[in-house]
Amino acid sequence: RVILFMKKRSFKSIALLLLLCNLLSPTKVANAASVQPSTSPVVTSTYSVMNQVATINLDITSKNNIKSLVYAQGEIESVDAPDWDIIGIDITGDTSFEVIESGIYSILAKDSKGNASISYVNVDLEFRAVWISYLEFSSTGYASEEVFRKKVDEMFDNVASMNMNAVVVQVRPFSDAMYKSYYFPWSKYVSGTQGKAPSFDPMEVMIEEAHEKGLEFHAWINPYRITTNSTDVKALASNHPARKWLTDSNKANDRNVLIYGGNLYYNPASTAAQGLIVKGVKEIVQKYDVDGIHFDDYFYPSLGNNYATVFDAKEYEAYKKSAKAKGQTVLSIADWRRNNVNTLVKNVYTVINKVDPDVEFGISPAGYYDKLMMDDRYYVDVNTWLSKDGYVDYICPQLYWSFEHKTYPYMDALEKWLSLRTNSSVKMYVGIPVYKAGSNEDADFKKNTAILKEMVECGRDSEMVDGFMFFRYAFFNNKTTSKAVTILLDYLSENPM
Repeated sequence: RVILFMKKRSFKSIALLLLLCNLLSPTKVANAASVQPSTSPVVTSTYSVMNQVATINLDITSKNNIKSLVYAQGEIESVDAPDWDIIGIDITGDTSFEVIESGIYSILAKDSKGNASISYVNVDLEFRAVWISYLEFSSTGYASEEVFRKKVDEMFDNVASMNMNAVVVQVRPFSDAMYKSYYFPWSKYVSGTQGKAPSFDPMEVMIEEAHEKGLEFHAWINPYRITTNSTDVKALASNHPARKWLTDSNKANDRNVLIYGGNLYYNPASTAAQGLIVKGVKEIVQKYDVDGIHFDDYFYPSLGNNYATVFDAKEYEAYKKSAKAKGQTVLSIADWRRNNVNTLVKNVYTVINKVDPDVEFGISPAGYYDKLMMDDRYYVDVNTWLSKDGYVDYICPQLYWSFEHKTYPYMDALEKWLSLRTNSSVKMYVGIPVYKAGSNEDADFKKNTAILKEMVECGRDSEMVDGFMFFRYAFFNNKTTSKAVTILLDYLSENPM
């Protein structure tokens, strides 16, 4: 008998001996695989989820023709077990099947020579992730690999115990890296000083710890942000790309970086700046065993009433002149800026899929759709991302308002976002504001201790929400949020998808 376990997406390294399988929890077992004898059929399984339905795709390798293929819910350990005839579903001739409940599914393959093998796929119908920002870490946490690993081990144990299945960790907060990068300096949140290297690679540790606990690891990046509340270029590390562009003798590349509102940004209209961001994503996917790349809501800043004359307006004027000379239709400055963001998003998606199609790319825009459509800010074309292939694998709007909010009540906002998705290949997750529970944000957050649970419940009831992201880790252990968090976690424990 041969047993093969596969997960939602195959990790790049999956080699644990069969003897380990009985020692692991179901979630961890799902990340492990044994070596198949050459005479037996080899069935590997991956799956995707859409609207709370999982499609399991099978890759079958056998020297002989497959005579029968059967799957059953649950873990069946013997090829001769009577359960195959009682609860088994014959899918001979198919290469995929669908299920609507989470759990382990057993797959029995028999070839024409009588060889048989059992494989398993551990299905989770709902993506449940916790955002972990750079604020969760401090320079003291990176004093040594031992200290850091202990901190991460505790953190990810807590996440797994909350019935989550992923962490979304901020690894490039200010155009600096919490990993070894060719393009970006080490983050000051690693060693206390931007550009100073630690004695180990924190992201390698985090990915290893996450995968050992059955958690997916999604690398969270702020694409354009360089600084907040400072425009002091000399405060950046000497190898910081923004500092190099602004201080070298080449004046032509100064516009790759823009100063606005007391902050530094990469210029979204600059092909060089876009190229840097894309290369940085490619580097992560090539070097690290990540499960996803995640952008948050920091794109263009709010530009105010003078939006047509500030920030990258100079590049727009150059574009307009060129388009007119070529006889092309000239886009408005708002649509031109949206196209700049779309170009970056599409190029990031493309490079990820070229390097590793199993790595997902998603974005969590701000949740107020009407403001996203204004001409003076953000310029995120969520309508395109949710309707066309080639941009994102998922969208996770940050629906950070209560059910009683006067402008953006949660249910109305949820229904609006769900109505925008017309491309069936784009998953819809929902951002949940754990940090607001029990706060004075509005009366509902203060008085309704079940508000977080009800937000998840409504998403599930829609049968269109594919998962949730919870902001953020620190607020799961907070006095103000504790009552709502307890109710939420009890609900997730008692009502697994």
